[in-house]
Amino acid sequence: MSPESRKTQKSAEIVAANIDLLIEILLRLPVKSLFRFKCVSTQWLNLISSPYFSKNHTRKNTNPSTSGLLIMVKYPSLMYLSLNNSRPSFGPVPVFDFLKIPSYFTNLTILGSCNGLLLCLLVAPPWNDIDVIYVVCNPTTKKSNTIPPLENLARKPIVNMDLAFDPLESPHYKVVCVRHCNPPDGPDFEIWIFSSETGSWKTCQGPFLSFPRGMLFRGGVYWNKGIHYLDSHDGRSFYFKIEDETLKSLSMPRMQSELITMKRSWYLGQSGGYLHLVDIQTNIIRDSSIDIYELLDDYSGWVIRYRVELSPMESLFPEMVQYIDAHPFLEGADRRFRIGRYYTYSVLSVVRKEGEDGFELVLSIPNKIICYNPRNGASKVLVYFGNDRDRVGYEWNSVIHYIETLSPV
Repeated sequence: MSPESRKTQKSAEIVAANIDLLIEILLRLPVKSLFRFKCVSTQWLNLISSPYFSKNHTRKNTNPSTSGLLIMVKYPSLMYLSLNNSRPSFGPVPVFDFLKIPSYFTNLTILGSCNGLLLCLLVAPPWNDIDVIYVVCNPTTKKSNTIPPLENLARKPIVNMDLAFDPLESPHYKVVCVRHCNPPDGPDFEIWIFSSETGSWKTCQGPFLSFPRGMLFRGGVYWNKGIHYLDSHDGRSFYFKIEDETLKSLSMPRMQSELITMKRSWYLGQSGGYLHLVDIQTNIIRDSSIDIYELLDDYSGWVIRYRVELSPMESLFPEMVQYIDAHPFLEGADRRFRIGRYYTYSVLSVVRKEGEDGFELVLSIPNKIICYNPRNGASKVLVYFGNDRDRVGYEWNSVIHYIETLSPV
């Protein structure tokens, strides 16, 4: 054995013998490496699998980057889009076997994700004694916990259910449930909170009388100790602060275009510790753009981070452009008979990574899924489906961020 080899072996023995030093080294490793190192020895297996190590590893790795996107298609179809820069991939993933789903359950829906944990809904046919089951799980560690059912669901049905988890604040998570009341007088809905620390539900006192009936609780994104929703029905957003149990409104950015807008849609998501709002305005008589906003921590307003002009992307992805002809009989005719055009795409996600250039917009366009960096204008095809598969129909509210974490449930 060479002197260098003996020196390396001696260093490894010193580290293995010093448990505190070993823990400090392992705490700095990514989750994938830790799973491989479980095979080194029984000592390493027990150490990495312990709740103490899991909690500390999660707290030490703040704002982990998104590993990929889970896309709900139709049960049991669940697609996974890897965001690995060197080897992006797309394909089906097996049903979560670790949930031990009974055979009579016919549907599984991922309602949301929060810092590596997933909130899932299992639905059974109506002739079963148990109609639905809500589960919080960690797909990385394959651990799960069933949420106790709420009572009086027929009289007070569930409108929305979201997950709130911040490992820097607490190892425990909460589930926020919005229920429809529809009484002759009083609020149109009520809010319940489940705590994994107590294992029970409690109702919030409110009041929530200042909000109009028929609000749409879309989005359900956890950020800054609150759940943030979109109500695109009347062009505003609102948020629920979990600690003080208050629901507050939040104005949306003003429309940037003064020209004709065929369609206006939104994306709401959290990545890298920031809450992002994407304003998507489709115009038929001028080039369309995508405005990416970030919400200030004090809720004083939205700040525009990037404006993405779509016209420079035409040469790279011409299939995005659709033309409007003066008459259906002139479809595909000379450009002189075209009265406008628009872009066909949907925003799947905004992903922030480490570094100044670590900002990506994931778009679904006809036959492809691409990512675009608004800072440097770089683009890359993540998935190519071929001409026989048009997948522009993917929408952001069916996309779940997947983050690798050891957080216990």
